[in-house]
Amino acid sequence: MTEKVLYEELCPAEFQDRLQACPVAYLPLGTLEWHGPHLPLGADGIQSQELFIRTAERIGGIVVPKLFLGPDRFYHDPERELYGMDICTGGTIVPYEMQQLPGSAYWMPDEEYRGMILRIGANLSRAGFKILAAHGHGPSIRQFGALKEELHSKCGLIGVTAFDFMEDDRLRFQNDHAAANETSITMAVRPELVQLERIRNGEELPIAVAGADPRTDASREYGMEILEMNVNALCRGIGELLNKEKLTL
Repeated sequence: MTEKVLYEELCPAEFQDRLQACPVAYLPLGTLEWHGPHLPLGADGIQSQELFIRTAERIGGIVVPKLFLGPDRFYHDPERELYGMDICTGGTIVPYEMQQLPGSAYWMPDEEYRGMILRIGANLSRAGFKILAAHGHGPSIRQFGALKEELHSKCGLIGVTAFDFMEDDRLRFQNDHAAANETSITMAVRPELVQLERIRNGEELPIAVAGADPRTDASREYGMEILEMNVNALCRGIGELLNKEKLTL
């Protein structure tokens, strides 16, 4: 039987047991966002949730339900509201016109996002957590990182991301947008959701995909390597924090 690590699936007694053993909450910073023609719209949250499930199964702690709202670049004129990869600013595999990409429905202003994260932190602190690990959508990670001191001073939480423990850029978790890194991770954790044939057969272009070309550089093996290295790094880093703070392990 698979160990239960998802917050919403735990009964109160199970919650208390896991919290006492390892007071770590894992927050997947997801979006509902275009990730090329070949990846699911919830790719950010799917990848980070799978990372955290494996970490929690190995070292302990509880995985919080994933978010689907996040900050990003924003453009507004009287006729339309565009954000994130709707806005082509370079660095993508193929150039494309600025446009509303199908399915993206996640943007919120930076100030509102920071307020939401602090409110989540306050609730998790009240429930008894001491460490909050968060990862996922790139701009969300950056905003979370900028809030670490405030999370500690206002909520008593130590904030960490997977980027804190993995220095090798090739293996950093979710270090591109729908390109070889994210495609490979999704192939490793949810292969049934990846439709590479959509861009490999030439009928669809990898629009709004930034990073190494997934048509040539993505593989399940690469994704498994990224996943395993980051689970190991998170377990090691969080374990050291728990020991340092004498929070149990």
